[in-house]
This record gives sequence, C-alpha cells and structure tokens, in this order.
Amino acid sequence: LVGVLGCLRGPWPTSLARAPKPIAPAKFHLPPRVIAFDDGLAAMLKRLAASQASGSPSKVGKRLAAHFDGLANGAPCTVPIQGASCTGGATGSDQKPLDDDEARILRQPIAIEQYQTLGASLRGGELVSFPTETVYGLGANGLDATAVLKIFRAKGRPLNDPCILHVPNVERALELLDLSSLERAVFEALTSKIWPGPLSVVGRARSVVPKEVTAQTDFVAVRCPNHPVALELLRAANVPLAAPSANRFGHISPTRAEHVLEDLGHWRGLQILDGGACGVGIESTVAKLDLENRRVLVLRKGGATLEMLEAALEEGFAHGAFGAERVVVEFHSRWAAGTSNAAEAESVATAPPGAPAAKLEEDKKKEGVEEEQDEDKEAQQAPGMMLRHYAPSVPTYLLAKSDIRAGESPAEGATSALGEAARGVLVDFGGVLREHQHLFLRSFDLCASGPSHEEACRSVFAVLREAEAFAQANSIEVICLADFEVTGRGSYSEALHDRLFRAASGRSVALVGAGRLVAAVGKARR
Repeated sequence: LVGVLGCLRGPWPTSLARAPKPIAPAKFHLPPRVIAFDDGLAAMLKRLAASQASGSPSKVGKRLAAHFDGLANGAPCTVPIQGASCTGGATGSDQKPLDDDEARILRQPIAIEQYQTLGASLRGGELVSFPTETVYGLGANGLDATAVLKIFRAKGRPLNDPCILHVPNVERALELLDLSSLERAVFEALTSKIWPGPLSVVGRARSVVPKEVTAQTDFVAVRCPNHPVALELLRAANVPLAAPSANRFGHISPTRAEHVLEDLGHWRGLQILDGGACGVGIESTVAKLDLENRRVLVLRKGGATLEMLEAALEEGFAHGAFGAERVVVEFHSRWAAGTSNAAEAESVATAPPGAPAAKLEEDKKKEGVEEEQDEDKEAQQAPGMMLRHYAPSVPTYLLAKSDIRAGESPAEGATSALGEAARGVLVDFGGVLREHQHLFLRSFDLCASGPSHEEACRSVFAVLREAEAFAQANSIEVICLADFEVTGRGSYSEALHDRLFRAASGRSVALVGAGRLVAAVGKARR
C-alpha cells in the first residue's frame, strides 16, 4: 500500500465524493499477474484514482485511474502487481490483462477473502454465477427486487417464470416461508433426508420475499444446494440468492463454467465461480406442499427421485410427525394422454385466479424484458414447466426406434419433410440407435457404456451443447434425440426424458427410406 500511495503524486482529494472523470484506457502492458484487495482498500484506491483524474496525475496515477474507472458498479477490484496470485486461473505468460467490464471465470482455488468480496457484491445488487450439484446458477440478492430483475434482463427470462431462493441451511429457509405446523413437519421431514441436495420445496412466501421472485404469486421455492462452492458463497453473501440456471432463457442449461460464459458473457462484469462439471447434471426436483390434500405435488421432475421423496415422508410418518394420516407424493401433469399435438395440448400450470398478470406486463415494459410470443403469459408455479426449454438453437426432434422405417412411405402421422439424415446430427442414448448412426453426418451419445439414465442425466446438457456447436459450425439443419421408453415413475429415466422432450419442444421425427427425415405429429410421448 505504501508503494502504491507513493506513486500517486498530485493533490490530495478535497472531496472524497468527487466523481472520476472518464479516462480512456492508457496504452501500457500489465504485468502478468494480479491480486485482489478487500472492499475497504478497493474503495480507498478508487477515491485516490478519482482525485488523480481531476488533478495532474503522474503516469502511474493515470494507469490506476484508468484501471479503477470502471469499478463504480461493484466490479471486483484488482490491481496489477508483479508476482501476486492470479484470480483468473492462468499463470505466467498465459494470463491476459483483465478488463473489469468483461465477464470472467474465477478458477479454483478461490481464497475466503474473495468469497467475502463476492458476497458483498451480491448484497450490493450485482450478479454472480456459481456452481451447484445440478446446474450453474445466476445469483442475485433474493430480497432485493431490483437485483432480481437483473437476472431477467441478463437471461432474457419472462417475468412469469419464478426463481428459486437458495439458502445455506434449513433455518434460513424457514425465515422465507409461512408454514402451518403440518407444513413445517413435512418440510423438515423432506429436507432432513435430502438437503443439501437437488430438491426445491414450494411453500407460502413471507412478505420479505419480493413478488419479482415469485412471479407475482404467494408462493416461493427454496433449496439448499449440495456443492461446497455454492454453500461458501451463500454464507459469504448472508442473504438468500435467487438463482435460475445461468443461461439464455430456454437454451440448454449450463453444467460447466464455460457454458455460462458462452451464454451470458455479454453481462458486464459478471463473475463466474468455477466448480467443475455438475455432479447431478439436471435441475432440482420442485415439490409443492399441498397439505390440504395431504400430498406433496411434484411440479418439475429432477435430481430428487420419487423413491427419495417417499422414503423421507415415510420416515416422518413413522415418527408421528404427520398425525394419523400419511402424506403422499403426486405428480403434476401438463399434457393429457393421447393428444395429437403436445404444443396444442399444453395446459399451463398457473397461479391462483386473480394473480396480477397486468403487473407482470407493466414490469416487463418497464424493465425491457420481452417474452417469447408462443409462451403462455400466466404466472408459473415453478421454473422449467414451459414446453420449450433446455433447447438447442438448431431445430431439434425426438426420434424413436419404432419410427425408423425402411420403406419410403412416411410413418403414420408424418406431415412434412425435414431433409436428409446425412445433413443431420444424432444424439443417441447408450447406443439404442447404433445401427442407424451411419446415416447421420455425426452422432453423439449420452452414455459411453450402454443405457444408463443417471449417467445420461449427468451428461445430457453438455452433450446437447456439443451437438449444437457442431451443427452450427457445419450448417446442420436438424438434431435428432434418441427417444426411449420411460421406466419408473419419478425416476432418473422420467427426469431425463422430460429434458429431452422439452429440448425437442414435444416434436418427433420419423426416419424413412434410405435416410429421409419427416416430421411427425402426435408421436412424442410424455
């Protein structure tokens, strides 16, 4: 610090509130490594840099002023210092100069002091992306409506899609929920067995939770993630973090830090905590407490299986927590069986009658957030319930083995030609379509060692991104996803199929003749 202060020749600031004048970045070469300072020193250096901008700064003063000029919005404070530890993960000549306006990945190991700095940034209203065991989240202070709205702007997310609040423990979750004694007993039975873990529980929200989190409803989902980086950040932030998946809305979910940077690199100053590949690989199960009907209602299938939920409830009942009657698990269904068109049959789960949809529209106009025209505009009960979700940017369809026909005649229900498989990509599932892979320009597989639903869940989003990247680089017209029969209600099999079904927007395709792809209506199964 003495060395830095000694370099700053010129008048001492007469007003610490003086705003820095804009200074174009000086042309100089930063030393290869950087060191992160704490908040107090960062603020002091910014004030000194501001004073240098208004006086007759020295060469070093100009460099510091230029470096700190962009930090007014809470970006992390870093100063070039030879030989210091690197916050960006690269070392030596591989380390590039850092631009505080650029999104960046923070590689491990991350010092506890840096977690504290990130926690302060979150409390101050900024966004931070972090890993969980399910997918990477885009976090904001869940008690700050203005900060939460930044999530929607960064993702292009519609305001009728609620956020999950992430907490470090059960006690912090209960501060956000207004539960009856029975609801609390069921909540504690579930969380004692599954938290930290891939389960989000929906209950009535306390008034402290902003309506921007809940899509203007009276209910909020809470979750305690099972990832050391996420838990460390939550403790440092000391506020619940609203955190949907850290991707463009409707796009493939991110399971690596690089995926976040690909989708959200446009967000100024976004810091992305690296935690490696996500261990579960699909989003959490979302379950609503509906104790008036003595049930837990699963709104979104995910990383917590029916077996896990039922085991937790059975243990709670055995201990007398629920009284004389059991609490059961049921599943919300959005598409009726036997419908001819999944998109046509979609019945959106909505908030109770009277939810202020007009308020949603007003907020969207105010914040500049636009919805896709084909999405329902009613408030959703939980995230991930819209038909088109987890989707590649290339047209994507389900392809079942039963829809592969050697004859030239289109399969029953087929409507329009999509082109040749030779100009398509296949995403297989454990080699179930291995004998047809040669018909496609390229094939990928969700499982390296045969069909495994749990393994496929871990890899599905990374493989979808890889297939999308290949398709875009080679002007591919269509991606086909190997369809399969679901085994087990509330299983990994069903959760995986749910992701593939939504990635394909409920559409299926038939493969006829020597490799002709034909769109089919009414073939996709829920």
